[in-house]
Amino acid sequence: MLRRTLIGLLLWCFAWVALAASAVYEEGTHYFELDTPIRPADPTKVEVTEYFSYLCGGCFAFHPYVSSWARTLDPERVVYNRTPAIFDKNLEVYAQTYYTADALGVLDRSHPAIFEAIHNERKALHQDLQDMAELFAELGVDPVQFAKSYKSFGVSADVQRAVARGRAYRARYTPTLIVNGKYRVEVGSAGSQLNMLRVAEFLIDKELAAREADKPAD
Repeated sequence: MLRRTLIGLLLWCFAWVALAASAVYEEGTHYFELDTPIRPADPTKVEVTEYFSYLCGGCFAFHPYVSSWARTLDPERVVYNRTPAIFDKNLEVYAQTYYTADALGVLDRSHPAIFEAIHNERKALHQDLQDMAELFAELGVDPVQFAKSYKSFGVSADVQRAVARGRAYRARYTPTLIVNGKYRVEVGSAGSQLNMLRVAEFLIDKELAAREADKPAD
């Protein structure tokens, strides 16, 4: 069943990406240019950042689609990453947990597990870190190691960088996509979550084409 679902998602991605190739989207209508561009972590590639929140039902719905779509991107030219939104103290707990998972090397498993616990099991994980530690224990992480990493300087620094990026994004809603530190794509402007990915694909192609045009002639 899971295999059929994943295959279906991948076929869906390939189908609408082909449609997106012929579409033209306009700045100020379908996407917005950031007032202050953000330098990508790897300037040799086009960077796509998913700005998300674990408490956001829309982000939970978006997760399987954006994850499948991200796997279709050319890793030689495009890099996909995430930044957790920190609009309040509850979301700060989840952001700190996100970077803790990254530091512990279990992010690929913890990311969907946290979404599932919140939205399907109705758990308020931010209210008691013991509950969060138990979730990580199910992923094989020792509770003591979880607590140590959660309170570490490195994780705190990651959270502060996420706060700074969030301010630069000027995004009021999640999910939002940021393309190459220049463009913001939102559900409202794109028209739907699926159209967000179409617009992002358009902007990726735009950035790649600009790079090709800037290359010196042989």
